[in-house]
Amino acid sequence: MRVLLCGQGTSEILWSIHAALVALGHESVLALPDISREVIDRPIDVLLALNLFEIPRDTVEMLAAYVASFGTRPAIVHICLKHPLEEIGAATPAAVAEADRWMERWNVRMWCMCPGVAEQCGRLGLTRVFHAPLGVHPWICALRDGDGGVHLYKRWMSQADPGLVRYPYRAMTGEAGDRDETPLVAGRFVYLGQSCAPADSTDPAVRRAAETVAEAMRARPALHRTAAMDLCGLGGPSADPAWTLAFNRAFAAVFAVENRRRFATALRDAFGEAFALWGEGWDRHGLAAHPVSPGPRALYHEAAACLDFGSLAYDTAIFPRTLEILKRDGLLVSWRHADSARLFGPVEDDLTFGDGEEAVQRLAALRDDPDRRARLRSAHRDWVFDHLSLERVLPAVLADGCPPSPHTLSQSTDTSV
Repeated sequence: MRVLLCGQGTSEILWSIHAALVALGHESVLALPDISREVIDRPIDVLLALNLFEIPRDTVEMLAAYVASFGTRPAIVHICLKHPLEEIGAATPAAVAEADRWMERWNVRMWCMCPGVAEQCGRLGLTRVFHAPLGVHPWICALRDGDGGVHLYKRWMSQADPGLVRYPYRAMTGEAGDRDETPLVAGRFVYLGQSCAPADSTDPAVRRAAETVAEAMRARPALHRTAAMDLCGLGGPSADPAWTLAFNRAFAAVFAVENRRRFATALRDAFGEAFALWGEGWDRHGLAAHPVSPGPRALYHEAAACLDFGSLAYDTAIFPRTLEILKRDGLLVSWRHADSARLFGPVEDDLTFGDGEEAVQRLAALRDDPDRRARLRSAHRDWVFDHLSLERVLPAVLADGCPPSPHTLSQSTDTSV
């Protein structure tokens, strides 16, 4: 297949998908930061996009029609970084149905990385939403031209290209910040994330419902949001898109943000400045934090451990932050989710926690034992790069709605550097 990757946002996801597509024998291009004529003047089988629903529909239709003029009508897969209902901005059953019809007409599907949220979308009538876990890939692909320049974007790449090179994912360090943040990361327990929720619902009944579901999920971490809502008798109101949107905003505040506050407070009390925070909103909880910065992300491998307290949008352990930590060789220690076993495998008991006390215990056991940290990091990476390899994930993502293509390549070339 020929696959074009586009959109704005968490482009690191696209770097990994791009390299995995090339490894699978497809032809792929990172059409970032925008799509240019020289990139799309050819048959293309699939468009994989990050922010599709922020683009006017007529622009999407125009792009699909233009690509189809070269002989192939593309399948379009939107990678959801938010709840799909929020992505499409539909607050009524009629608006949901209309958006679903538009997606069917233009062969658009929504890739949701959270199984519980995908199930919720199905109940709301979004038939074009499917679940597949987000995956990882150890490499980034680039193309070296005849003058020795190396290009990451706007170059179609395949295994057949003589200038194809592969770099370890960690080689992508991004732009240098105003200061060297290595001393703030090295040897510490690190968390990057905001402590601010989306605008909350003003309906007290919705907030009470969210608090009830949050309490159920803290008591039973194996539950995802949809199962917990069923357990709490909310199947009826959750069929209303407007109610669900309001519930999700309230839930982010009373569950996701509250989890972050509880865990961060417990770790700061236990470890002091050895627990380092970056992000907005922490002053509301009396916690000092460094300002938002991309710098520490390139330094995950320097930390004693990298923490995750859960997503604001999803109920899954497998989402961009957690996988970014692993791709950058960090040791991930995470709050225990319904699907933590899928992410952690044999090291789940060592690297996950259910409450603040357990989080302190896990990190205390790691703090003064670098050999143990190294063993766990190696075992975890081996598990993830096998079981969550994008080379395993992507064939299913591309299969539905994407017919076999003459553009698929079969040869395999080792071009790592």
